[in-house]
Amino acid sequence: MRQTNIPQKPSDVTWTDDQWKAIMANGQDILVAAAAGSGKTAVLVERMIQKIVADAPINVDELLVVTFTNASAAEMKHRIGEVLEKQLNANPTSQHLRKQLALLNKAHISTIHSFCLEVIRRFYYLIDLDPGFRIADDTEAQLLRDECLEILFEEEYGKAENNTFFDLVDAFTNDRSDDALQKIIQEVYDFSRANPSPNAYLFSVINMYELEEDSKIEELPFAKDLLFDVALHLDGAKKLLEYGKKLTQRSGGPVPREANFNDDLAFVEVLIQAKNDGWQTLYEAMQSLKFTRAKPCKGDQYLPELVEEAQRVREKAKKILQEMQSELFSRMPQSFLRDMKEMRPYVETLVGLVQKFSQLYQAAKAEKGLVDFADLEHFCLEILNDPEAAAENAIRPSSAAEVYRDQFKELLIDEYQDGVTRC
Repeated sequence: MRQTNIPQKPSDVTWTDDQWKAIMANGQDILVAAAAGSGKTAVLVERMIQKIVADAPINVDELLVVTFTNASAAEMKHRIGEVLEKQLNANPTSQHLRKQLALLNKAHISTIHSFCLEVIRRFYYLIDLDPGFRIADDTEAQLLRDECLEILFEEEYGKAENNTFFDLVDAFTNDRSDDALQKIIQEVYDFSRANPSPNAYLFSVINMYELEEDSKIEELPFAKDLLFDVALHLDGAKKLLEYGKKLTQRSGGPVPREANFNDDLAFVEVLIQAKNDGWQTLYEAMQSLKFTRAKPCKGDQYLPELVEEAQRVREKAKKILQEMQSELFSRMPQSFLRDMKEMRPYVETLVGLVQKFSQLYQAAKAEKGLVDFADLEHFCLEILNDPEAAAENAIRPSSAAEVYRDQFKELLIDEYQDGVTRC
């Protein structure tokens, strides 16, 4: 984090240096990553307070705060209220602080879905939506989904020579029911709705299986993320083995097993270098995965707890490498690529079913005046995105978005990772 906009921390505050940076930094986007219980929410509340009581203060309703649950939003409002009351008691003549307490109930501190709902109710006329809509509960939504899936499958089964559909059914179901395929359709549908443009995402899934004859795994759309994950696992195994080696060097440590850790570390270094050279090289290196037998450590000179700890650490590192080998490198890269090419017709058919299900489900909800939580996100985005930009699969603020841009001075998100996962 740049420190150019961070004032000197007063000597009487209890915040750590890093917490102070997160509280006071300005003129930049900030991401705070810290362990559970380390005070992230307290830091966020303090940042809001500092904005409100600064030399050039802003009003509490000029902050947009997104939390993960309604309970979190209520707790945050309560915390801010307590701090403002203390500030007012210390400075009872402050009209600004009195105003903030009055505005607190109107402050935009809520879940992402509550904010989306507020946007939709305010600007519903900009999209094709009945203003009398209501949010479907989970049971009602699932019953409607099941009804749409039944209609979809009846149509598909009734088509003559619908071979691609029947092949998909044979591939993903058993003789008793097609529930497994229906579940897959719903899961892919839900995942697509987690993207700004569901259809664009679905088409990208099909394109992932469009491979040339000389394609390599490194050229696949998801290869970068896959290799990053491999690198993380290799680094994790390496750190475990390095820690295990240090255990052997302690007083009373299992000295003979230092040789085992040296052998394991040498192999991990080979794998790291192979990863840098390419997937094929890494695959070949993984085929020689093996571990030397642990050296015996018998005698009073070896502390049992250190011997057990070293063994536990080594087994954990071995498990990481063994699972990676079985999940990613048990088959030749060429076989993997061939399977992907053969899967393309199945994937294309599946995507088509997901799109048909989406159309049926959206129509059924519209007929009943219902929306679900994913609809709230997409309707909100539709309102906030300029229509011309949306037609180009781009993002550009609409006139409604400009209203909120003028209203809010800062956006703060609590539990960002949970919000991303959920939304």
